[in-house]
Amino acid sequence: MTFIGKVAGLKAASLHAQYLEEYIALARHMDQIIVVTDTVEYLPSDLPPNLTILETPKIKIPKIYGATKIIAYTLPPLLKTNNIDIVYVRTFSPPELTALWLSGRIAKLPTVLTLGGTWLFGKPYERPGWKKSVFRWILRKAADTATKIILYSHLMLPEVKYFLPSLKEDKIQIIHNSVRTDRFRPGLTPPQEWSNNQNRKIFWVGRINEGKGIEDLIKAFAQVVKIVRDVELWIGGTGEPKYINHLKKRCETLGVKDKVVFPGPIPNEQIPHYLANTAVLPYPSRGGEGILRAPLEAMACEAPVVATRVSGIPEAVIDGETGLLVNRQDINGLAAAIETLLQDKQLARRLGRQARKKIIEEFSHEVVIPKIARLLKEHVAL
Repeated sequence: MTFIGKVAGLKAASLHAQYLEEYIALARHMDQIIVVTDTVEYLPSDLPPNLTILETPKIKIPKIYGATKIIAYTLPPLLKTNNIDIVYVRTFSPPELTALWLSGRIAKLPTVLTLGGTWLFGKPYERPGWKKSVFRWILRKAADTATKIILYSHLMLPEVKYFLPSLKEDKIQIIHNSVRTDRFRPGLTPPQEWSNNQNRKIFWVGRINEGKGIEDLIKAFAQVVKIVRDVELWIGGTGEPKYINHLKKRCETLGVKDKVVFPGPIPNEQIPHYLANTAVLPYPSRGGEGILRAPLEAMACEAPVVATRVSGIPEAVIDGETGLLVNRQDINGLAAAIETLLQDKQLARRLGRQARKKIIEEFSHEVVIPKIARLLKEHVAL
């Protein structure tokens, strides 16, 4: 079988590090896994012998880079090199989706596509530019061709059905996002930059963009610090420099510039140390998600979580049981929820303990990876 996408070791500051962890875990259940990629970062030296990284040429020439990437990703499954018998795309961008589409359409290989989010679907009134329109067209072709589609939550179904109205429900399988609970756990030492700072930390990490609701978080934090003085907000990750500068200016106008830290990209191997020592992890996404990975990882670390009622998030963050939920772009509600967890330590501890229990039972590698393996094996055998 083969995966298509980027791979990265834990020293990388990207989701591809967690994807590689999943491939390694999946290798215990499969005969052979080949990962076709044009981007490899910090690979560990002890990869399983049945997991092969097939690195394709990376030709970064403007305007033709995407085309060369599509060719590089598509050729191995089309030629059926290394006895490829099923194609799985774990994350989607046009080259990966095109490879899946052509593998199913031309090579007649069984294909499995994970739709981890719905951000590409847009709104009924939205008029996308030509690039997004092409991206959506390719996604529809890939979804039509895919043998099976994985969604993280049944709560994603309304948006998926709107965008893909002809998609049959029996083609969909719900398999949660997964977390390594041995790595993301409570009791870890704090990151070095937090060790000598007595202020409690509110921590956010991910891809910094408007859809994540980070500006909403900054506005809410400006209210929180009026009540709770001994806190800082740390916003980790990367994004468009123009947007990050906009957020920094917003911090300045709100008078919280000295209380908000943008540490930049954080290597994945260090993320558990931040999550296990944060006072609160807020994730005020505005939508377009499946089930966000950062809140799941925070929950595994017993960190109290505040999140918005969007997409599949409420399936993991159950209000009053495993975290607190607020409505999207509800600044006052978000601020109140953060204040509650900062001031009620007993509640924060209870939510954190119950959150880790839920992650272990429903979202851990031990539960999720065997489900993916069974799905792939069933369709290889067809």
